[in-house]
Amino acid sequence: MSLSRTFRIFLTGSIALGIIPVACHQQPPVQRQPPARKQPPVQKQPPVQKQLPVEKPPEVRREVIDTTTVTGPRDASVLIFFRDTAPSGVQSARVRTFNLQRTEERQDFRTTIRKQRGLWRSRKPRDYRYLLRVGCFCPGARGWQLLEVRSGQPLLAWNRTGRSVPLTDWNTVSIDRLFDNLEQSVDKDREVQIAFDPRWHFPAYIRTRAMLGPDAWSNIEARSLRRVR
Repeated sequence: MSLSRTFRIFLTGSIALGIIPVACHQQPPVQRQPPARKQPPVQKQPPVQKQLPVEKPPEVRREVIDTTTVTGPRDASVLIFFRDTAPSGVQSARVRTFNLQRTEERQDFRTTIRKQRGLWRSRKPRDYRYLLRVGCFCPGARGWQLLEVRSGQPLLAWNRTGRSVPLTDWNTVSIDRLFDNLEQSVDKDREVQIAFDPRWHFPAYIRTRAMLGPDAWSNIEARSLRRVR
């Protein structure tokens, strides 16, 4: 047996017994991967609720009252009253001016109103018609209207064309209401100009200037009072 063969037999036996490791045939150790981190569970979003269409409320129609709107047929019998609507110089000559910021004139004003109202009450008819025109800084001057007053309350009104118009809170008032407004002027106005009808003693002309505001004025004219039977 030759030496080389003997060596090969020795080498083979050593490997079999594990004396000589066979490094060239060993696989490199497998590197362990770190355990994968668990991802948190994905939270499911709630389903989007569909918005119901918003129903629009029904449109509310507001009625606008127009005091100049014709509400009845033409009455030719009232046209004769409107002939007495021309400017009158005689009336302006009877106008008195009261400065209500002065104590003595304020007292004189009260005395005058009290006296003229007493004369009016002693002569006034139960039912009557008269012409009235009112105006103020807002909404401005208004045209002449004919009023019919029964038992102290205005019931009907006509414009200068002879057609009936609606009654309002401030544009269609009785003679007694004009006196009420004058008595209230003592506390709210700084100046009043006034003239009275020589026969019936109602306020035929009133111009007031309020305490506050340079443009706070009002004008009232009344004439042609006639008894209604």
